[in-house]
Amino acid sequence: MSALATLRSRAAPALRPVRRGLGSIGRLRRKARYFRDGIEGICMELRTTIDCGPILREFGAHVGEGTTIYGPLHVMNADGDFSRLWIGERVYLGTNILIDLADDVRIGHDVSIGMRSNLITSFDVGPGALSEMRPRQQGPITIADGAYLGTAATVLHGVTIGEQATVGAHCLVRKAIPPHATFVSPEGRLVEPAG
Repeated sequence: MSALATLRSRAAPALRPVRRGLGSIGRLRRKARYFRDGIEGICMELRTTIDCGPILREFGAHVGEGTTIYGPLHVMNADGDFSRLWIGERVYLGTNILIDLADDVRIGHDVSIGMRSNLITSFDVGPGALSEMRPRQQGPITIADGAYLGTAATVLHGVTIGEQATVGAHCLVRKAIPPHATFVSPEGRLVEPAG
């Protein structure tokens, strides 16, 4: 253990009351930011914090006990608060996850989601001629109890991932995954250089 880590572990018990006091100041500061910038300001706050669970709870999300949510966390399309987000107990969310809250996102108990994963509840090409050919779509995402999503997995709108299902790294999930199933992407292949 480094000298700095040893010092930190010895000082931690004495600093807990100070930390609790700073927590109160942080909540007041976030309320002021919410008043000034709305939920978008709180979404920016999630991009610069280490432990995102308390902030999500503070602004309407259900976050179960024993859950770890590492920042930065990217939340998009929240409508006034995070009430569309329900996260169960003992869940692990790695760093740099994107959650689109245009529709409901429900993450069951004992779920693990790897870093840089994306939960996308909506598809919208924006204004213009293309919007006539590709109209907006949205739907809830449900990740059932005990499921695992590997690093950089992307789950699209309307998808349910079944209980204890496994989704491999870098997978694009467009359709439901049955309980206990394993879903993986094809591996890359070596292409001979043009000659």
